[in-house]
Amino acid sequence: MASDYLERKERRLTWYARMIVPRDVQRKLRRKRFRKSLDTRDRKVAERLAKPIIAEWQSLIAQARGDDAAENDAKYWRRALAWAKTPEERFLVEGLLEDHVLNQGYDNTDPEAKNFYGRAFGSVIDTTESLDEWLASLQVKPKTISMRRATIQRLAAKFPTLQDVSRKEVRRWVTELMTELKPATVQRMMTDCRSFWRYLQTIEAVPEDNAPFDRLGLKVPANHRQAWAPAELVRLHRAADGALADLILLAMYSGARLSELVDLRVANVAKDHFVIREAKTAAGRRQVPIHRKLRPAMARLTKGKAPSDYVLTGIKGKHRADTMSKAFRRLREGLGFKAKQEKTLHSIRNSVITALEHAEVPEGTVQDIIGHQRSTITGRTYSGKSTLAMRCAALAKLAY
Repeated sequence: MASDYLERKERRLTWYARMIVPRDVQRKLRRKRFRKSLDTRDRKVAERLAKPIIAEWQSLIAQARGDDAAENDAKYWRRALAWAKTPEERFLVEGLLEDHVLNQGYDNTDPEAKNFYGRAFGSVIDTTESLDEWLASLQVKPKTISMRRATIQRLAAKFPTLQDVSRKEVRRWVTELMTELKPATVQRMMTDCRSFWRYLQTIEAVPEDNAPFDRLGLKVPANHRQAWAPAELVRLHRAADGALADLILLAMYSGARLSELVDLRVANVAKDHFVIREAKTAAGRRQVPIHRKLRPAMARLTKGKAPSDYVLTGIKGKHRADTMSKAFRRLREGLGFKAKQEKTLHSIRNSVITALEHAEVPEGTVQDIIGHQRSTITGRTYSGKSTLAMRCAALAKLAY
């Protein structure tokens, strides 16, 4: 706020802009504070006049710190220009900006000067400028945040500024990516880019009618992951021990995702159900009935634990889901199951879905149990979610 940088000394009616210089750059800037008269007695006028001056001071501090000088400098001036609400205020800011550019040693005809003006006026913006703000607005897990950050950083490596991004060039980039990555990975990356671009549209960093990541025509092969047969799951469970055995049992009778089960806390377990609070989608946040076959195991896993404790303990490593996925892979291979069958720990969800379909459980109820968004317009729009009792009755049909 500009008002935070205003002062008016006793016996004087004129307002001043002022700013304390951070200690780490005081020697380089040869001063401990900035101070300048605004030549006005009106506080509201002083607030408007102070904004571009503050922007210039912030720019000088950023340069003294050795930050990305050009971009940070331009960013501060872009903010100052956005503050200008009247033609007179904008004329003032543009005059100060002109003086600032000349003080930096630029000639107005230099390519560097033109680039700086483009960044200052917002016609040229670094692709990652709003990345942190976008990530902070998402309600997803840290691992997902990390993946999305990596995707946008890869986008920025290809297209340094937002003005470099076009549908034609994005299509060429997708073609390049398809030669080195799996189609599903490329599709996920484009989904992340599309989400980021829509955020940029909401903050007016890019035009609303510019959608370079829409309708790219990506064709991803169908998922051929097979479901485990009931006898195979029984064999896997009997051969496992410790946390892996408990995890397999929980998955067999709930259809929950691996990450949902390894992150399940005692506080989210009730007498007859458990609650998934953190999930990939809104549909994933749900109540899952505790199957009668799970009750003894769930009672054992939660007994004597604090509400904040994990239900599944004894899992080593920071990435709990990865640890259990690798343990399951070793178990699978040790029992002679072929990797080419593409049956994984996640495939237990497929087994649960298949079993419920064979038991003629309504599709909407199955989707509510496993945390999928309802696939039909009727199901999404007009049909309410199944009750906990309905899900309990459906899961009771599971038998191995």
